[in-house]
Amino acid sequence: MTTPDPKTMLAQRLMDGLIQGAPDAVRSLFDGPADIDDPFAGRQIDGGFESLVRNWGPARLATVKAVRLDHSTIGAGGRFCGTEFELTLDKGGRSTTLNVVAVIEFAGDRMRRTRLYYRRARVDGMQHVRNRILDSPQHMEPFLPVVARYQAALTAGDAEGQAATFSPHGRFDGHGESTDLGDGVGMGIYEGRETIRKVLVQMFGIIDKDAGHSATGQHGANIEKLNIFSDGRTTIMEFNIIDPNHPTNRVHAGVAAYEVGDDGLIREARVYDEAW
Repeated sequence: MTTPDPKTMLAQRLMDGLIQGAPDAVRSLFDGPADIDDPFAGRQIDGGFESLVRNWGPARLATVKAVRLDHSTIGAGGRFCGTEFELTLDKGGRSTTLNVVAVIEFAGDRMRRTRLYYRRARVDGMQHVRNRILDSPQHMEPFLPVVARYQAALTAGDAEGQAATFSPHGRFDGHGESTDLGDGVGMGIYEGRETIRKVLVQMFGIIDKDAGHSATGQHGANIEKLNIFSDGRTTIMEFNIIDPNHPTNRVHAGVAAYEVGDDGLIREARVYDEAW
């Protein structure tokens, strides 16, 4: 069995500390003030950080029965790591899963800042909007070619072009609770290029309708890209979805992981936001 990279091991220790509610263990991972941004607690540094750790939503509103490290992407010369976990939760005797991403900025071999992404609805049963987290670009690498095509199609509202960036047996996981976007509980899991194409048609139709058009699906998503790093196979991108047609100019913060297969196409897109 391959020993995890030291930075991945730090991410595992972070997750363990949050689940155990152990502020001292978590603080020891940082090179300065402990700095964590969480969907429930928002950004907390030092003092507020202790309350965040002792009362971390997924471990206090449910019981964490198991944790699995799914993926870890280290890029930008080791400055950033995107580590993806799957937690098995027990909510009053009902088992459910919660996928959590820790995007960690490092200072040497210690953490400088950590941003956690997961769907709160998986924990408390209510749909939420994650507001802006980052105000300015952090690190902007050029996209891998297929990811660049994916992003261009997403911006253009081109469902056919976006679906074509997936391998025939590709997978899109939005970590929501329904495959029908009309249910408003988050994009679920879509297997295969044709299934992905169909949900993208539905998504662009909703975006087009919200923009006050004819819901023909030609209105693309307005994505503000704020952090992009890659290990050569998987690209991690932190972003904001800007919704200028909403009365409050709503912003959705999120992160996505795009894993490219040996065929040069996207094998799996894993998206963590609370927009749909």
